[in-house]
Amino acid sequence: MMSDPRRERLDELLALQAMEGLSSDEVRELDQLLELFPHEDAEALELAAAALHLAMSPPLEALPESVAEKLYAAANRFTPRPTVPATKTTSSSQWLAWSGWVVAALLLIALVSTHWPRPTDSSAPPPSLAELRDQLKLRATEFVGQKNQVVATIVWSDQEQIGYMEVQGLPPLDPQAGTYQLWIVDGERPKGSPPVDGGVFRVNPDGTVLVPIRPPIQVKKAAAFAITRETDPGGVVVSQVKPEDYEVVLTKKS
Repeated sequence: MMSDPRRERLDELLALQAMEGLSSDEVRELDQLLELFPHEDAEALELAAAALHLAMSPPLEALPESVAEKLYAAANRFTPRPTVPATKTTSSSQWLAWSGWVVAALLLIALVSTHWPRPTDSSAPPPSLAELRDQLKLRATEFVGQKNQVVATIVWSDQEQIGYMEVQGLPPLDPQAGTYQLWIVDGERPKGSPPVDGGVFRVNPDGTVLVPIRPPIQVKKAAAFAITRETDPGGVVVSQVKPEDYEVVLTKKS
């Protein structure tokens, strides 16, 4: 009997959800597939991921019985095996329970082997913001802007909802006098909608800064960015600064 590609895609999405989360489009696709397969256990792979994490961790105190039963049920979903009575406390029964978790965990690895994070050298320093920016630049859109002495560049990914902004030439501000704030113009929002808050930031004494951008709401299609100077040290929800008074406006690099 030929396998159903929709079922295979469902298993793949469930595995991705357990390991690294889903995009908004993948969440919608998963919901549609779960409607087609209503008996699918959407939590099984997440439980398997928890089992793998526990199996790779140093042994601690015994797990609560309710947790053990859920994890064992997740393993049985993929590889049925005789149920271990809850009253047994011998080492052999404990091993059977752990082996059930390992079965589920191994299946999880098989499904998402290409997505499993590679081990890293713990002695190696974490990547700098500049290195993360340069990595994102290879798969993202670049925006540039200049006004008087201010020069700004932004690397932004609609898909990953993250970006990095580098600015030069902004005068440092007294923290009590206000702050700089980034705004994102979303081309998919209704005409006349205010830009999305991209966060407040301060610059170094030499007028430079490199900061990550993580907006609080989804930006479907970034069309432009702008920097304003706000008198409220904590920033504002909607800026009252006129466009002609923006510190700088950034548009897509041609």
